[in-house]
Amino acid sequence: MADSHGGPPAGRPPRWATVGLPLALAGLVAVAVAGYVFVDGRVSADPQPGTVSAAGGAVRTSELDGEWSGEGSLIRCAGFDDEGCSGSRSVTLTIECSDKFCAVTPFDRSYGSPSLRFEDRRYQAAGPVPADVAPTCGGVPTSSALWRLELTAEDGRLLGSYAESSIQGFDCGATGMAWEVVLERT
Repeated sequence: MADSHGGPPAGRPPRWATVGLPLALAGLVAVAVAGYVFVDGRVSADPQPGTVSAAGGAVRTSELDGEWSGEGSLIRCAGFDDEGCSGSRSVTLTIECSDKFCAVTPFDRSYGSPSLRFEDRRYQAAGPVPADVAPTCGGVPTSSALWRLELTAEDGRLLGSYAESSIQGFDCGATGMAWEVVLERT
């Protein structure tokens, strides 16, 4: 029953608060994820050509350029049932370098080809997970699914992790999986 001013009954929040606030929060999350993808995909230069550091540090772009593959072991799984969490995953990367920077493509072109940045003693990249392999919510692929790569170069191999995560709607929740990888040039 409404009060004398036409508002909601005493003790209940107004309708805009119960509907509008969750929608506004979902919109802010979507904007934050989209901003992360665009900012994280920025182009930044690798160390100067010819620069080689200690193990786990920066290497020449020519040492990254090429096809890489290996097996990943599951190190994190959240938001899936037991059947959705498999123990391993084959990971393939194509790294294409110029004199100043490298772009990385995991699996195939549908994953994008963002720059491979060297930050915090690791090579990092992130991009969108294609809709045909993204987690679904109510039968619809989530548009927030992202992949993330963090690698170090050691002894002619790339070591680190490959992860996929998503922020879904209020009905489905978030998902995340990560694999520890050892990649060799193929």
